[in-house]
Amino acid sequence: MCQRLFSGFRNAIFLSAIPFFCVTFFPKDIIVNGQILPDNTLGSERSVINSVTRTRSEINGGASRGSNLFHSFQEFNVRENASVYFANPDGIRNILSRVTGSNPSNIFGRLGVLGEANLFLINPNGIIFGPNASLDINGSFLATTANQIQLGENGFFSATQPQDNPLLSINPSALFFNSLNPPSSPNNPAIINQSTANEVGLQVPSGRTLGLVGGNVVLDGGILTVPQGRIELGSVAPNTLIPLNLVNTGYALNFAEVDNFQDIRFSNGALINTSGAGSGSIQIHGRQISLTEGSVIAGNTLGSEPGGDLAITAERLILADGSSIATRLLGSGQGGT
Repeated sequence: MCQRLFSGFRNAIFLSAIPFFCVTFFPKDIIVNGQILPDNTLGSERSVINSVTRTRSEINGGASRGSNLFHSFQEFNVRENASVYFANPDGIRNILSRVTGSNPSNIFGRLGVLGEANLFLINPNGIIFGPNASLDINGSFLATTANQIQLGENGFFSATQPQDNPLLSINPSALFFNSLNPPSSPNNPAIINQSTANEVGLQVPSGRTLGLVGGNVVLDGGILTVPQGRIELGSVAPNTLIPLNLVNTGYALNFAEVDNFQDIRFSNGALINTSGAGSGSIQIHGRQISLTEGSVIAGNTLGSEPGGDLAITAERLILADGSSIATRLLGSGQGGT
C-alpha cells in the first residue's frame, strides 16, 4: 500500500540524505531516428508535415472535432538542433498526438505549438527527452506512455487500437494503461528526461501543467520547470485508469483509485522546480521514488502570492548523495498545504 509521505509544507524544510549504495546507469548515447511519419488511421484528415527551413518543420492537417485536434503518427521524433511545431487553428484548445508504431519517440530538439493549445503526446513504446530537448508551448504539456486517452465516458483516442473509436469533441478525461510498458531496465525506460536546455530543461509557462506519466519514469540529470504552475509525475502498472481533472493551472491527475505503481528515479542532479512569486504544486506518485546524486525537488515561495501544494505518495522514498526535497517560504506569501 502506498503512503503519502509528504503532503505540503508551510515553512522551510530540508531533508538530509541517507546512505544508499545502489548505482544505476542510464546511457546518454541514444540513437535518434529523427523521423516524423504520419500514419493512415485518420484517412483524409491525416497529419501533414511541412518543411519551413532545413531545421524547422510544421505539422498541419489532423482531425478537428470541437476544440480538439487529433494527430496520428507511425513515428514521431525531433532530432537535435531541429524544431517541430504543431499548427494551432482557431478554436483548438487541445492537440492530441498519438504514435501507433512500435518505436519510442526521441525528442532531442525543440517541440512547440503555434498558439495557446495544450499538447498531449502519447506513445506506449516510450518517450525519451535528450539533453538538449526543449518545449515552446503556451499551454500545458502531458507526455505519457498510456495506451489511450479517454474522452468523456465512452470515447477513447487509442495508440494501440487506433481504429476502434470515433473521434470526439469532449475534453480529455483520463489516461488508460492496458498493457505492459517497455521493460524496466536502464536501457529501455518508459519515460526518460535528460534535458538541461537553457538551465530550465523542459518548461511550460507560469500557471500551466507539465506532466510525465508512464510505466517507470526516470529523470537522469533532467530538469522540469513550471514557475507557479503544476508538475505531475506518475509511474503506474498496467490495467490502470487515471482521471484527469481540469484545474486553474491545467490538469490534475487523480491517483486515488490506482492500486499498483511502478518506480520513479531522479539521478545525476535532476531537478523539478515550481518556485515563483507563489510556489506551484507538485504531485508525485510511485512505488519506489529515489533521489540520488544531488537531485532536488523544490517549490519555494519567493513573493507575496500563496504557495502551492507538494504531495509525494510512495511505498518507499530514498534520498541519497545530498539529494533533497525542500519548500521554503522566502517571501511574504502564505506557504502551501
